[in-house]
Amino acid sequence: MKKITLILFLLTAFFGFSQNTVTVDVGASWNGYMNVFDNAADPTPDCGGGFCFGSGWAIPDLKTVIGGSDITLQPNYNGYANSLGGTNADRDYWTNSSDGGVTAGPLGNKEMEASTYVEPGASFNGQDLTFTANVVSNSIGGNWTAEYFIKALDPGAGFADALNGAYVLPLPASGVFSVTVTGAELSAGLIIQYGFRIYGINGNPANEIANGSVVVDPVVLSVNEFETSEFKVFPNPSNGDWSVQSNQVIKTIEIYDVLGQRVNAYSPNAIDATINGDQLQTGMYFAKIQGENGSDTIRLIKE
Repeated sequence: MKKITLILFLLTAFFGFSQNTVTVDVGASWNGYMNVFDNAADPTPDCGGGFCFGSGWAIPDLKTVIGGSDITLQPNYNGYANSLGGTNADRDYWTNSSDGGVTAGPLGNKEMEASTYVEPGASFNGQDLTFTANVVSNSIGGNWTAEYFIKALDPGAGFADALNGAYVLPLPASGVFSVTVTGAELSAGLIIQYGFRIYGINGNPANEIANGSVVVDPVVLSVNEFETSEFKVFPNPSNGDWSVQSNQVIKTIEIYDVLGQRVNAYSPNAIDATINGDQLQTGMYFAKIQGENGSDTIRLIKE
């Protein structure tokens, strides 16, 4: 079956930063972290209807499997499974029991945010970072969201994400994904993470097969495709047109909206070009620029 994949690199128009490009490496030091929240449908929430706790979890406890060449991500089942041999309070906490935990309910009762990630270290601060990989399959059920991300945690702000969740994105049904954060956004002192997140209700292990999973594997990285941008787009944001300049001939420019629909295309065959913004509504777009020596995709903001 032929697969048509649109790769959108979320880049801003900053220049002068070195570039790091990472993909799924099963040999990397993958970490696990779990945040637990009350189930919004629980009429008697244990944690006031919000956040319960967060802690580091072992990768297998997240229901993430690091394979020989790929990574499998699943909804979490451990809270439900462990509660079956626990107290009534355990079963009431982790399942939607109707009798105070005397018997376990058929469904889980906590929202689980399971992150599987790599922290590459301080050498990545101040450098552009691209995270890309291939989704082999995505059969995860509708009660969960499967996402990929780059985060920059700020120790001085309670480890809040300095990127404000801007680079936490849904995994596609299949094919290659990519996200890029500029070095200006990954300043010194921030703790950089890249990886995956599965969010949703804790599952009943009896439904594990039906609830599905996501399998991701690495991509072969193209040198030209991931070099620091050689295309300058300005002004950005713009309330009209954008000018594009380069030190190489610009062959084509394709404009996509946030849904991945192509809304315009140009064939400049010159070292500079203009992107017409008159027909574009206010919002975010992506300009996929193909030059004679490489390509780049730059985020555009229309005011």
